[in-house]
Amino acid sequence: MRILKIAVYVAAGLAALIVVAMLLIVLLVDPNHYRNDIERLAERQLGRPLSLDGELKLSVFPWLALQTGHASIGEAPGFGEEPFVSIREARVSAKLLPLLRGRFEVGAVRLAGARIRLLTDAQGRNNWDDLVARQASGQSVAAASDGAAPPPIIIAGLEIRDAALLIENRREGTRRAVRDFNLKTGRLQSGEPFDFTAGFVLEQEASFSIKVHVVTHITADLERNVYRLAEPEIDVTLSGPEYPREGLPFQVRAGVLEADIGRKRYQLDGLSVATRWKGDGFPSAGVPIALQAKVSDLDLAAQTLELTDVDLNVAGAQLGGRLHGAGILDAPRISGPLTLAPISPREWLPRLGIELPLTRDPEVFKHLSFSSQVTLDKSSAQFTDMVMQLDDTTAKGMLGVADFDTMALRFDLDVDRLDADRYLAPPQEGAGGPRDETPMPLPLEALRKLDARGQLRVQEAVFAGIRFTQLRLGVNARDGKVRFHPAEASMYGGRYNGDIGIDAAGKEAQVTLDEHVSGVDFAPLFKDFFDSERVSGKGSANIKASGRGRTSDDIVRTLNGSLDFSVTDGALEGADLWYEIRRARALLKQETVPARSGPARTPFTAATGSGVIRGGVLSNDDLRVAMQYLQVSGQGTMDIPAETLDYRLLATVMKIPRESALGEEMQEVIDAEIPVTVTGPFADLKVRPDVEGYLKGRVKERVEQEKQKVEEKIREKLGDKLQDLFKR
Repeated sequence: MRILKIAVYVAAGLAALIVVAMLLIVLLVDPNHYRNDIERLAERQLGRPLSLDGELKLSVFPWLALQTGHASIGEAPGFGEEPFVSIREARVSAKLLPLLRGRFEVGAVRLAGARIRLLTDAQGRNNWDDLVARQASGQSVAAASDGAAPPPIIIAGLEIRDAALLIENRREGTRRAVRDFNLKTGRLQSGEPFDFTAGFVLEQEASFSIKVHVVTHITADLERNVYRLAEPEIDVTLSGPEYPREGLPFQVRAGVLEADIGRKRYQLDGLSVATRWKGDGFPSAGVPIALQAKVSDLDLAAQTLELTDVDLNVAGAQLGGRLHGAGILDAPRISGPLTLAPISPREWLPRLGIELPLTRDPEVFKHLSFSSQVTLDKSSAQFTDMVMQLDDTTAKGMLGVADFDTMALRFDLDVDRLDADRYLAPPQEGAGGPRDETPMPLPLEALRKLDARGQLRVQEAVFAGIRFTQLRLGVNARDGKVRFHPAEASMYGGRYNGDIGIDAAGKEAQVTLDEHVSGVDFAPLFKDFFDSERVSGKGSANIKASGRGRTSDDIVRTLNGSLDFSVTDGALEGADLWYEIRRARALLKQETVPARSGPARTPFTAATGSGVIRGGVLSNDDLRVAMQYLQVSGQGTMDIPAETLDYRLLATVMKIPRESALGEEMQEVIDAEIPVTVTGPFADLKVRPDVEGYLKGRVKERVEQEKQKVEEKIREKLGDKLQDLFKR
């Protein structure tokens, strides 16, 4: 608006100059003979030197016409030698007889090659300040006159060719320019419509430009200061390094634009904006974008904006709503409802040049819809009363950006269900890993930039195969440090509480875990997480550890910390330790192998242990397992990355089960300590009792006992012999 005001001042100065020149010419007849007088008079009025370098031509009847060649107005002191305003040629005319009757009927006004420079120096001074001061002084003098209304003016037409405007702020180091400005109108008369065509190029610095072309029909009511543009057609082309070589075109159309300048009200009916976005990463044909609004009402006095029936269509995705603006000049704020009609992201994203990655479930990304109340201002955006549906997941609540500069994300969401595993990459064929999965790279750069704070509540969730209910997750992320706390949920009949931290400020991510589960049913947990049905029971576990790296595998392989667990009323499925002891004994004694009487399982009443994790491997030296007939203790390792166990146990037989068919024969193993090895992957553990080792130990023990008895007898006999010898 300030630039328009300045342009009005400049135009008024030029108009005053032309009027003064015409009066002098009429009085003196031959303008070229009085060129110097005209220049001196203009300089006295403007305070700037006027140079009339070109030839002046005058005609009187039926048109009083003046045509000039090159002319210029000098620059203000301290702003260089180039002129403030210059023109290549100009022509203005008026009918003589209507002029004598007090009516102004102006012929076509033509202006060619105009150049205007608006400069601000390093001290903040403007090269038009003196002209503005003189204009204000002239207005005060005019206000003191009789206040008679000026006579009506009719202009046959206005034509401006090849004009240019330079706006340079040397204090801020900015430069903008308008070039190739061309304008042509029909007959100009207050209250009557006329044709209007204009075009120009706006350059922002040296790399960005906007080309504009306008065609419309204008009705100007000068008495009421109201202007009406019928069916305006505005074509805009953006050019620059970020746009295609041929530029990015926009087509702006409307039914009617009415501007009430006095009341500062502007109404636009039937707005339509269309473009086809092109550039790197987009399809070669571009992405079609169309914006429509039924009514746009702008009230600058009240600083309000109303947009009704807004419809934005991007490659088939349709976003509709109604927007209200307040404080649009001082503190702009836009609010209103928005709705995204259901779309299929799997079909829509390729239209934007985006290919979705392969997912475990090919049926995901087939449905997306959204509705919310939106509030926007200069620095933030907030979506409240939001309902977003992605496939079978529905999220409700608040989502917003608290600061556009830092993209500070804020949220408070309730989600009905979320199976995150469906959206992961499918297992890599031939990977050879225990779970046959591709390592997941950590988004370090995104984590460093992430500024997020909020709460997420999920009724049902699946992460990494683990099922949660009533999940509550707090997120706090800034400066590369992310914390998930509180993290709590119900899972498998028990509770989970955790505190997860990620520090991505360095070259690698540092991940810390402080995780606790209690009262958990391990059978379905192992089934979901390890795809194994080998362990059952209820219990608790605690892990406090940290790892570092750039992928999920790196974190697991560098995991260091501690772990403890306690399980009650459980079983090791697929392996019957008591049966394996009986079977090994029968094979050793070359007896018939007994038949299994029930399912292959080893029930236990309690199991406890703790250990240290180094490099992703848990070392456990205090394993204790209590069974109905056995007590087991031992030590071993759990390789977490490889998902394998290697344990050496010692099983003490407490008693023989009543149902055992070999109860009498098995009495020899009561109180026996039988070595047992448990090895293999989690999904296929092998339990092997070493009865042979135990029996060999027992034989060796008995040999030692017999040896001691013989030695004792020998010592007794030697003692008797020696006593007899001394008695003699």
